[in-house]
Amino acid sequence: MPQLPQQASFPPRESGLPWLRRLFWLAVIVALIAGGGWGAKQWRQVRTRGEDVLTATARRGELVLTVVDRGELESAQSIQVVCEVEGGGKIVTIVPEGTRVKKGDEVARFDTDVLHKAISEQEVKWETAEGKVKTAQGELEVQKNKAESEIAKADLALKLAQIDYESYEEGEYKVELDKRKGTLELGRKELKEAEDNLAFTKSLVKKGFAQLEQIRVMELNVDAKTYAVSQQNADLKVLEKFTRIRKETELKAKFEDANRELERTKKSQAAATEKAESELNAAQKTAVLESRELARLRAQLDKCVVTAPEDGVVIYFARYWDEDSRIRPGLELHYQQPIITLPDLDNMQVKMKVHESVVKKVQQGQTATMQIEALSNQILHGKVRTIASVAQNDGWRGGGVKEYQTEVSIDDLPRDAGLRPGMTAEVRILIKTVENALTVPVQAVTELEGKYVAYLVSDGRIERQEVKVGESNEQLIQVLGGLADGAVVALDARNRAAAELKQQSKESGKDPAEIEPSPAPPADKTVARS
Repeated sequence: MPQLPQQASFPPRESGLPWLRRLFWLAVIVALIAGGGWGAKQWRQVRTRGEDVLTATARRGELVLTVVDRGELESAQSIQVVCEVEGGGKIVTIVPEGTRVKKGDEVARFDTDVLHKAISEQEVKWETAEGKVKTAQGELEVQKNKAESEIAKADLALKLAQIDYESYEEGEYKVELDKRKGTLELGRKELKEAEDNLAFTKSLVKKGFAQLEQIRVMELNVDAKTYAVSQQNADLKVLEKFTRIRKETELKAKFEDANRELERTKKSQAAATEKAESELNAAQKTAVLESRELARLRAQLDKCVVTAPEDGVVIYFARYWDEDSRIRPGLELHYQQPIITLPDLDNMQVKMKVHESVVKKVQQGQTATMQIEALSNQILHGKVRTIASVAQNDGWRGGGVKEYQTEVSIDDLPRDAGLRPGMTAEVRILIKTVENALTVPVQAVTELEGKYVAYLVSDGRIERQEVKVGESNEQLIQVLGGLADGAVVALDARNRAAAELKQQSKESGKDPAEIEPSPAPPADKTVARS
């Protein structure tokens, strides 16, 4: 069942000055007086049963529903300038608020003493890092030369060991073997010759041609030759079975050890070279980082001079609840803290807050009219641009009222009107138009015992009439059934319903407060024009 609105009741606002609130309600009264033409035509006073009754006539016509609220002008394309000095800084100078500036003009300047000190310290770090780079480069060159020398030395040792091994196996051993075999063969021949001489001498002694003593000498010679052959044969066997294996094993071990030494030298020198390269790379990266930091600090000097990115009017950024944050010379700002805004005064819009009770009716693209207090004699037109999806709650300042920020464009902004951000404007957003609607004033309908009723005035009598209602606003309510076009209704429906309930209470013996008629529900801030 639709509910009946009372007269306009806006959620209380705590922000703003008292004179602004008085000015707002004065404007509302003026608007009501201006719309009094409808009442002059529809309301009249009649006399019924000895009493004067204020009445109105049900009429058909166009019912225009709007959402009305106040807002502030702001630039639709405002550029915000923030502190770009990393770590923040102190404002030394800033142009006065309201100054017109052109793109590239200086608007503020930060203190640079701390930054200059940091740059000097960073220059020392960078020069130290550059010195380490040069030292590391020299050490790398020395290490590369050392690596080449050590590897060449180990490679030479390997080659010599290989030559020793191959020369013994294919040269020295064969020479020694042939030499000993030759000596053995010669000893055998000499032994054979000594044996032949001994046998010949013995034959001569038997024949009497030689002395017996000669045989003794010959036998000694044979024994000597036999011993020599035996010794030479043993030397040959030792060479073949032991000396050769030992020598080859020794030389092969030296060759393999030289080969391993070469590999160790290559790896150790490669590791030393890689370490020197790593130290050089680390020194170079450190130097690059120190250089970048120095360049960053020097770039911060340029950011200490704040210039206007576009043409505009300087507006100081302010937190109205924090007086200490007011932009002024000597204020310490942190990084990315807003300093000023440069609004485009040729492209303005109205920022307003729509109460949660009617925000569902506001849609993007709806047309709107607005009246700016600085242009009180001119109505401007626009459209709803955006409606916030999250409510703004001002906490204790807003009394718990939830509102949704809404932006409305201004399509016919006067170029020479001198409008500024922050000016107050009353906005009317067109919600719906009901054609051929039968309407009566909201005072003519009330809720009684769960039903909507009106008090019909006819032939000097006043009778209660149940009605069916539709759309409603602060002034009018649509009647869908129960009244005819031209019907005259009393405008004190609630008082009459209360009187009836009191009469019923007397008859039933109940407390009148228990059967008091329900008051009309609070208005949803929808205003109608008929």
